Order: sequence, then C-alpha cells, then structure tokens
Amino acid sequence: MDSNHSLPIVAQCYPAEVELQAGKTYAWCTCGLSSKQPFCDGQHKQLWYEENGETVMTYKSLKYTPEKDETVWLCQCKHTKNPPFCDGSHKQPEVVAKFEQQGEE
Repeated sequence: MDSNHSLPIVAQCYPAEVELQAGKTYAWCTCGLSSKQPFCDGQHKQLWYEENGETVMTYKSLKYTPEKDETVWLCQCKHTKNPPFCDGSHKQPEVVAKFEQQGEE
C-alpha cells in the first residue's frame, strides 16, 4: 500500500473464531496488512512517516488480555467499533466494496 488513506486493509469480510487463554496477551492487527490475521505480525511498522521531524506511526497492534479462557469472534475487516471484537461491520456495503476493490488492485 502506498497511502495511509486506503488503510486499514479489509483482511476478510468475516470474523475469525479464536480460542483465547486467560492471562495471555494477544496483539490484534489494526492495519489489515498482517499475514497472521487476525493477529499482528508487525507489518504496520512499514507505514511510518515523518512530520515536523517526528516519526509518526498511524497504526499499531491492539493488545488484549482475557481474564478467562474464552472463544471469541475477532474482527478481520478492521472497521469494528468494538475492537478487537467483531460487531458486524464487515456486512456494511462500504466495507464489502472496499474489500472487493482491494482484490482488483
């Protein structure tokens, strides 16, 4: 991706069912570039830029530590209003259109 304006990437238009362990910290991908969806693999680090002599990182992983063992649905469209959990945003026409457009690039 050559522009932060096209981010986040819609990794998938469906959530990932994941079993999480209590007390273990997970890093959820916010940019959509990770090859380990829905988790972060550090790809967001390639998106830095400088502004007024300062390094700006628009994206970073979102850390989550569950209090109990649980099965959850994690967002892969990266447009949820309840990160890292799926809220159904992947069904929105604009998210689906973005996903389809990405496939054409």
